[in-house]
Amino acid sequence: MIALRRPFRRVVDEPPSTDENLLRRLACKRFIRKQSLKAAGVSALPVPGADLFINGQLLASTLEQINAAHGLSRLQIAMLPPALRSQVENVVNEVGSYLIGRAITQAAVFAAARGLGIRIGMQQAAKLAPVAGLAASAVLSGWMFKRLCERHVAQCERVRAALPLLPAPPVLPRLDFQPPAP
Repeated sequence: MIALRRPFRRVVDEPPSTDENLLRRLACKRFIRKQSLKAAGVSALPVPGADLFINGQLLASTLEQINAAHGLSRLQIAMLPPALRSQVENVVNEVGSYLIGRAITQAAVFAAARGLGIRIGMQQAAKLAPVAGLAASAVLSGWMFKRLCERHVAQCERVRAALPLLPAPPVLPRLDFQPPAP
């Protein structure tokens, strides 16, 4: 008798996916990859500290766009009924995210990156070496940027999975939207 085997399942704390969630996740990952390459390019500049400001702004705008893609931006949450809004805030606190449903500033970004503080110091120190140091700085910066954004996407997905009553987020918004110049 042939025993039926269960298919291999990865045990990850990602919520179950529907096609729409899967497409949203893939769009976010593609967007994060582009943004992390930009962050790495900025970090390759030989000016210590200049990349912190630029990458902080880049990370803040990236996280805001990820929030909007999941229907969890500050404005989207503010439009919810009060009871549902308080449920969202409770779940966000349980997930432990500083950046869902709040105004994303550089201070909030640096608070979220506090766990990566040693790596940020290493990345800035690596700039003092010639070419190899700049390359190491760029690699570390791109990796940290990608890691923070991917963690944020996972947190947004957990919040959405915990609250099935949330209105559907916009259908695959165009990430990396640049507002028109006045």
